[in-house]
Amino acid sequence: MSILGLTCTRCDAQYSMEPMFFGCPACVDEAGAGAAALTVAYDYRAIASGLNVEDWRRAGHGIWRFDALLPLRDPAAQISLGEGNTALVRPRAVCETTGLSNLYVKNETTNPTWAFKDRFHASSVSMARSLGYARVTASTTGNHGASAAAYSTAAGLESCIILCHPESSMLQRDMIALYGGHAFVLEDRFQYLDTLIRDYGYYPSTTMTPMPTGTPFGVEGYKTIAFEIFVQLGGRIPDRMFCPIAAGDALYGPWKGFSEMRALNLADRNPVMHGVQPAGCNPYVQSFRQGLGDVIVHPGPSSIALSIRDDTGGPAALQAIYDSGGDATDVTEEEIIEAVRLLARSGYLVEPSSAASVAGAIKAARAGRLASDETVVCLVTGSGAKWPEVMSELVDHEAPVEPSWEEIRARAGLDDAPQ
Repeated sequence: MSILGLTCTRCDAQYSMEPMFFGCPACVDEAGAGAAALTVAYDYRAIASGLNVEDWRRAGHGIWRFDALLPLRDPAAQISLGEGNTALVRPRAVCETTGLSNLYVKNETTNPTWAFKDRFHASSVSMARSLGYARVTASTTGNHGASAAAYSTAAGLESCIILCHPESSMLQRDMIALYGGHAFVLEDRFQYLDTLIRDYGYYPSTTMTPMPTGTPFGVEGYKTIAFEIFVQLGGRIPDRMFCPIAAGDALYGPWKGFSEMRALNLADRNPVMHGVQPAGCNPYVQSFRQGLGDVIVHPGPSSIALSIRDDTGGPAALQAIYDSGGDATDVTEEEIIEAVRLLARSGYLVEPSSAASVAGAIKAARAGRLASDETVVCLVTGSGAKWPEVMSELVDHEAPVEPSWEEIRARAGLDDAPQ
């Protein structure tokens, strides 16, 4: 088999493909803390011998056209809602602002639940079913939980419990309920997450880093973002990639995908990876600036970008930044909002967290850090339509109800005489 098992991202300890959700046992200290994330290991030589990259160019069946590099052994357990195959596009207004003609966004808002989380749960929930689980749980600020509920119901699982952040969107809570999941809103979510997993046999469809639990299987779905970018650029690797980061999976997943293409001799380099966070919650940025190996805890995080407002994250993503020669950078609330509006003026409605990657690229371009001939890809992770309350706050003025013609003409800036 091409799947070798699980390996620790810190100490390289090897384990069999089992449901290990509490990190690497070899890295746990006497106090029970410090477990490092596990990741799936593959036999790349075996994969390369039978790989036909032309199969990657055939859209359809979600992420599973890349099944040779995904953790599921049993094809019958695959779940797909048609995720993936998202566009790589040049956002007009952003390109004009930066002066970069080769700046792209990987538009993940077109996934089935309108977020890149669908790639994660296609892989994660398929593995849950393959491993014999009938119950799934997750903690969420919104996107993650809605996607987990959708894929759990698609898999025919008996129960899906989603623990929601108090500021999560009401729309996304409703989505969870309509998919058949049970949404609960509470501040301290991790204590119940741990209880559900340890005592009630729930599968954690969570991040790869233990917090307190993590699945190594979901992040494998994010690798397919890298594979698609490679195909969409005609077999090329971008020079730089900007990713919004919270726990770090959104950067580590594509990074691992690019690294695997090097292992398969499909590419000779990786892109420079840039992790972007809001200035009011920037634990990766602080850790990077200090040259740390672990990510610090940021007390009292605050930002409009709720989806990336985690107070800490995983060291695997930080190490990926170091290894790529990239950086972690932060952007202000004003810079995030500017990016939301520029993307909207380009035709793409995204949530503030998703726009952070574009805000990071704009900031780098204005500082003269991006060459005009570089190919830059910004990962845009979720739709603004799922955050109606936030979108309303960003609108300059409400639509007038039953306006007079004079009001219409004044608002639209029409000339006195018709053409």
